[in-house]
Amino acid sequence: MIYLDTNVIIYAIENHPKYGKKCKKILEDIESEKIKASCSVLVLAEAINVLTKLNKALKGKTLDIRKNIDAILSLPIMWIDMNFAVIRRASEYSYAISGIDYIHIATMEMNSITSILSADEDFDKAEFIKRMEPLKYE
Repeated sequence: MIYLDTNVIIYAIENHPKYGKKCKKILEDIESEKIKASCSVLVLAEAINVLTKLNKALKGKTLDIRKNIDAILSLPIMWIDMNFAVIRRASEYSYAISGIDYIHIATMEMNSITSILSADEDFDKAEFIKRMEPLKYE
């Protein structure tokens, strides 16, 4: 089981020039169940937030947020709820990263998940996590 970070989903949706193709491949492999993925429901909140910001920046045609969320939810991802125990554990970290990423790390730790697919190098600071760079995904 690998944890999927929000940036992989967003890069696939926006067809990011550097990460877009690889991230789409990752989502296709999740869809075909070649890889088993998990996410915190926080990923959905982050996706809505980023897509809303992208729509504000786009001139003309905007992204259909509901359609994209429905597409994400259609993937065979194990969705992990946030709870007070996750928040409490997240509050105990002292890594030099964002507090939002603390919640992802706590979710992983409390569910015995040690690998994450993410372009975010900050996850390398958590000693128990092995980050897989999307560009190196085969």
